[in-house]
Amino acid sequence: MKLDDEAGRVVVHLAMVGCLGSLVTALHLHAVPTALFIGNVPVLIAVCVVGAVLSVALFAGTAAPVRLSAPLIRGMRGRWAWAARVYALGTAGAGALVVVHFHIDRLDGSALLYPQGGLCYTLAAALVVPRTWTRVAALGTAAVLAWAAWAAAQPPTLDQWLTANGVDRALLRVGEPPAGYALHVVGASQDGFGAGYEHPGAAELHLTVKHVGFDTRRQDARGCPVPLGETLRCTDDGGGRLLLTDEGDYGREELRLHRDGLVYTVTAAGDRVDLAAARRILSTLRPATDAELAALVTLPMRR
Repeated sequence: MKLDDEAGRVVVHLAMVGCLGSLVTALHLHAVPTALFIGNVPVLIAVCVVGAVLSVALFAGTAAPVRLSAPLIRGMRGRWAWAARVYALGTAGAGALVVVHFHIDRLDGSALLYPQGGLCYTLAAALVVPRTWTRVAALGTAAVLAWAAWAAAQPPTLDQWLTANGVDRALLRVGEPPAGYALHVVGASQDGFGAGYEHPGAAELHLTVKHVGFDTRRQDARGCPVPLGETLRCTDDGGGRLLLTDEGDYGREELRLHRDGLVYTVTAAGDRVDLAAARRILSTLRPATDAELAALVTLPMRR
């Protein structure tokens, strides 16, 4: 066999494995979650077993171009053993990529996993081809891919997260926790910032910070929303605060403060707000520290 002919056969073989690997990755990403959603263990086992056997059989069929130059896959038994190894290694690599993608964007860009999964199967197949350059290239590519996946899985810095999500740092303000309450940051976006205050045995308080104008309802001179088909009562709570009470079926309350172009609102998980605690929060507003904002980097980040 001429060198050029052999190299061409290797390229064709690896291209076939890559295309098939992309298809297998796509099938896995759809069949396995569907079986898990059904919640039937025998169905899940059957899907995994049938999928594995079918995939191995298809991979065995791609060995034809290089079976004469690869001693391992000349015989039927060797070809099936090789196909099983390619399937196992490729599936392990594709599975690792799924974990990385889920960590990064909750699989929002799952279509990218198909060619990436195909590459994992291609690398697994290249390790068997009896050519030094293919093995070196496969090992080098696998190393680069592993490093890129590791780097992508690392959490962003706080500044990176805020920039990617378009968060205005002016919104990142909290009040000191009232006695017995613990502060935790809930989330941040282009539209606003939120923090929670927990107290054992009491309804959790929620602080939201938004730019003035977020409430599109017409307002009176005090800044109270003008009811339009609502049973809303707005009273002056002192210190620039407004107490809004929904006097309808739910009877919810919120304490609101307008200051420096921002609107601070404290609500409660229950119907009624602990007004003493809410006043404490709104009277001690300050920029949130990086330590208090650290939990934001564990939330999804736009890319």
